Amino acid sequence: MLRDGRMIRVLGPIDIATPEGELSVGGRHARALLGALASGVNHAVPIDHLEEVLWADDRPASADNTLQSYVSHLRGLLGADSIVRVDHSYQLNVGPADIDALRFEALLVEAAALEEMPEERFRRCREALRLWRGRPFGDLADDEAFKLETYRLEEMRLTAMEYSLEAELALDRHELIVGELESAVREHPYHERLWYLLIEALARSGRRVEALREVANVRRILGDVGLQVGNDIAELERRVLDDA
Repeated sequence: MLRDGRMIRVLGPIDIATPEGELSVGGRHARALLGALASGVNHAVPIDHLEEVLWADDRPASADNTLQSYVSHLRGLLGADSIVRVDHSYQLNVGPADIDALRFEALLVEAAALEEMPEERFRRCREALRLWRGRPFGDLADDEAFKLETYRLEEMRLTAMEYSLEAELALDRHELIVGELESAVREHPYHERLWYLLIEALARSGRRVEALREVANVRRILGDVGLQVGNDIAELERRVLDDA
């Protein structure tokens, strides 16, 4: 556990949350080091890898000593026992509530098991989504060291959005979520499940013409990249037409 109830945050710009407010980690190298340790949390991360994350092909002759100074700086922010040396590696030791990404993943696992309890699933998802403040790792998201983890976390965020919206449909809140779904499909135009939920919400709200228009939209968008809509949307379109 980190000292003073602190939390490492990577679901947005890398920083540390404290009971008194946001605490800056420091410059780009310090943030990259914390991001790399957080990505490999509770596992030994080789020093060679950490130095590559910080300096890539421009590693200074003093890299080992400079890395040690950054580790000491982070220990001062997080607690003396938060980062330990393991052979030729460093390891960030924290609990499941000490990193926002870990907390997010735990909430998503809980939500996945609550399909038959939509109100509880909705609450877990909204709590999970409130942890997000922007792209994972902030300005480091597109660095080679963080690309895959950024993609993985963003896919999980999309799953949390889906679970939340599905739960609201199950709770007959279809009229309330149309706007959110319209924004979601514009942001993720190739994600069929979001289109399905939008069409379903419109149809349940008595807006069948608009629902069929969105079917046409998703067909056009997917068709532009050589894809066809799946069976779920095709079957939903038939149901909307039958109810017209």
